[in-house]
Amino acid sequence: MRVKSTWHKNQVKTIDDIAGALAFNSWRITKNQLEDLINEAFVIEKEQVFDVIKEYLCYLIQCVDRLTFDTLDQQKRQELIIALAKQSADYYHENKGERIGPGDHWQEFIQTYNARSQDYSDYEFKDGEPNYLFMRYFAEKIQQAMTAADEKWIVQQMCEIQAPKAFKALNKSVKELVSVQQIVSTAEKIQQKKNKVPRSKRQTTRQDIDYKNESSSDHII
Repeated sequence: MRVKSTWHKNQVKTIDDIAGALAFNSWRITKNQLEDLINEAFVIEKEQVFDVIKEYLCYLIQCVDRLTFDTLDQQKRQELIIALAKQSADYYHENKGERIGPGDHWQEFIQTYNARSQDYSDYEFKDGEPNYLFMRYFAEKIQQAMTAADEKWIVQQMCEIQAPKAFKALNKSVKELVSVQQIVSTAEKIQQKKNKVPRSKRQTTRQDIDYKNESSSDHII
């Protein structure tokens, strides 16, 4: 399944635009990863699926936070991560409600995200990628969500294959989505629209030439 990750580079995008695209892409990446695990014969019971999804989304959001450190200023990066977490919670709530049943799945996701965000702050990126301890923590959370039969192998599978693969797909998406002409906050975009002068009221840039009723050709008398 392909992940949408490109925009025209001469566009102006809001933080919400980028957060929405990243939430969509993160959900797709997570679904692809679940298929990988199932194809590798790991057992994920129905009630465990959303625990695994939740850990994947938290991992990917933390990766986005690190990847945008040099691209966005602190305020915009914080705005992006908050918007991304909330939109990821929307996907989680909607899909878990359809598969499992009613419940406050949105708040459940946010509570887990807040806890994981605190824990991931202890781990680092190295050379633009999550280091081993970063991925090991993620792998251990996936291990806790899986069946006991898979506990022996899942951490190795996650650290060596799944976590790097998920990060690679996310990294490509982030690079493409932030490579636009300008990134503005939603408030800035609204202000830009307010300040925009309607075409009918814009001053002309044409320079008129004074007309003289004279010909450059020789007159025939």
